[in-house]
Amino acid sequence: MLSKRIFSFLAKLAALLALAASILAHDCVIVWGAESLRLGFSGASATQLAGYLAVDQKLFDVYGVNVELTQSAGTTMIRALDSGSLQVAIVGGGQALSAYLKGVEVRIISGLVNIVPFQLWAKPEISRLKDLKGKLIANTPPGTSLNLANQILLMRAGLDPLRDVKLVAFGRLGLVSQALFTGVVDAALLSPPDTIEARKSGLRMLIDLATARIPCPFTSVVTTKTVLEKSPASVDRFLRGILHGIKLALTNPDMAKKTLSRNMRLTEPEAVEEVYQRAILAYERVPMVPKEAIETVVKLSTGQSNRNPFGVLNMSILERIDKEGFVKALYSAK
Repeated sequence: MLSKRIFSFLAKLAALLALAASILAHDCVIVWGAESLRLGFSGASATQLAGYLAVDQKLFDVYGVNVELTQSAGTTMIRALDSGSLQVAIVGGGQALSAYLKGVEVRIISGLVNIVPFQLWAKPEISRLKDLKGKLIANTPPGTSLNLANQILLMRAGLDPLRDVKLVAFGRLGLVSQALFTGVVDAALLSPPDTIEARKSGLRMLIDLATARIPCPFTSVVTTKTVLEKSPASVDRFLRGILHGIKLALTNPDMAKKTLSRNMRLTEPEAVEEVYQRAILAYERVPMVPKEAIETVVKLSTGQSNRNPFGVLNMSILERIDKEGFVKALYSAK
């Protein structure tokens, strides 16, 4: 019994020392002046919880990289990455892939959420996916994450988006839920806290796409080929901050909920709890974007490109960090 306790203590001590050594190695950069990265956020979303935590808890500082924040729309951030005014962005991976296929040298280096996190809610008289035929479904403009999710949903349901249903586009995501609640449309993809109101309103949930685990680059960490070539050390440190943010999201619910409440302006405990549970449902300790996620988007693409779509993925830095034992040490440390 004593020997087991000693072994457990030594194992935890080794993990702590490994993590401390990793942090120390990166902290040394601060002495000489850490590089700065301009980070783009696409808005208040639970899928970006790890990024919020990394910023709020100053995790990027811990690993020796200065991060300057900018918030903007996803398509705007892709253009900003291309122009060099942003070095990294947390944005829809579908938008990054679309830009890459058009010749923009963006790269997906990690995926915070690699599945579709929405639930499909509909009027109570609609009980099956095939009942959506001829119905109005809320949508957002092409290139947005909800638009991609709708395409994936319809493909899964075997419905043609041009002939079988009518997609009604709204300029802002916040209008999607209101269109369903007021009866303007028959169905819509929702996420918490809107799902709470949908349930209380007597609407019916037809499918939970999150539990279906459909591979999709829904929320990705994106940079450019130039940044990877010129500042690989800064990207490495940035990713360590993100990985630490994921760890806090998964292991420190009180901290994570406070962060969600502040960043998403949520005050009701029920809403905070539901948003938090949906966020961690999609998170992985090592958020590699699988090739299957890219394949999902490629199947929906109607445009032509001579580029290999898998070229948008560059998991090399994340893979190296994991092989070094950083993630294992992170979760072993208390």
